[in-house]
Amino acid sequence: MKVQLPHSFKVMLLCLPLLYLLTGCVQNNTVQAISVVVDGKEINDSTAVTMDSGQLMASASFIKNTLGMSVAAASPVASTSTATYYSDQVAVLMYHDIVDKPEKPHMLPVQQFEHQMELFKTNGFNVITMDDYVNFMTKGAAIPDNAILLTFDDGYESFYTHAFPILKKYNYTATNFVIVSFIDNREGRPKLTWDQMREMKKEGMSFYSHTYNSHKYGPIDAGGKTKPMLTRHLYLKDKQRVENDEEYIGRITGDLATAEKRLHQELGNTQGIIAFPYGAFNKDVIGVMNSLKIELSFTIKKGMTTRKDKNAFRFDAGNSKQSPEDLIKLLKEQGNGKDVGKNPNVPLNVTVDGKEVRFTKKLPSMKGNEVMIPLREFCNLYDIRIDWNNKKKKVTLSTSPAPNA
Repeated sequence: MKVQLPHSFKVMLLCLPLLYLLTGCVQNNTVQAISVVVDGKEINDSTAVTMDSGQLMASASFIKNTLGMSVAAASPVASTSTATYYSDQVAVLMYHDIVDKPEKPHMLPVQQFEHQMELFKTNGFNVITMDDYVNFMTKGAAIPDNAILLTFDDGYESFYTHAFPILKKYNYTATNFVIVSFIDNREGRPKLTWDQMREMKKEGMSFYSHTYNSHKYGPIDAGGKTKPMLTRHLYLKDKQRVENDEEYIGRITGDLATAEKRLHQELGNTQGIIAFPYGAFNKDVIGVMNSLKIELSFTIKKGMTTRKDKNAFRFDAGNSKQSPEDLIKLLKEQGNGKDVGKNPNVPLNVTVDGKEVRFTKKLPSMKGNEVMIPLREFCNLYDIRIDWNNKKKKVTLSTSPAPNA
């Protein structure tokens, strides 16, 4: 006799396998913290040892604190990457202030800046000069694949005290767009001096306009509403009206011309280049630029720059909330090259107590600012006994010699 099952029961039977798979996935994705015991003492640090692709990885701080051995990434090495992320275009990077202790997001810690410079080298990026960029944009000259142009805004003194030594260490050059009146009149946070700029220019650095004195917001109506003064007709309080076109064009022409004149007088500049304050520009600003023979400009809009982009895009690399690794990932994702996404992990040179150590079974890596090394291979190299209990997710290390050893 054939039994007819209710429709709702049939649906339940069909859903059981799916339900099993879903609950199984949830269970399998649960990450259990690894407990660590060293010479009988339990280590209270959930980040000391982690699992990466089935391999135990130990942090440099854990090795230092528990085993007394100093692990560090070695000095920068030549690029080991041959990948092409993009070609015939430039990733222009924007920075502002390089500091010891950042107070705002646009202030980048010195260590973070130097780590970026190291990753550019080891990941196969090529830092070009402003002259290279100008020739690429105006004369059709070739540039290397994975080209990067380093730019700074505002002319902070930290470019000389903090960034310049690191740039020299990596044999990189950079451009600083200075607010020229702030250099002449020493306004605001400590700024570069003309003597400092002349010294750095001899080492390949370059300096161009961020306007003379238009990196400000100005009033545009009687109520006090303000906008970037380079791109708006300002309210004239004494005349109780807004600037007319002639007054506006005259003001911004005088400002940009004065900046170019001072840069020529102090540094011998013959090429006109500008970074727009706040990235703001309009057709009038472009017209004034053309009249002053300022050929190239830079915005703050994110993107890659090609020869047709006379108003260049820029990536904000000076944000302290963005890790150096995330910046590298972002740049790789912009590419148009045939090898995009195929770049292998670049091996870190690692030292233990100052001596370089090569790991072969699993490569060291960076996790944030922490060097992570393969624990099993490390233990084998330094005669440390290791026991791994997979069920309990527990690793036990012993630095004493094995019995009968």
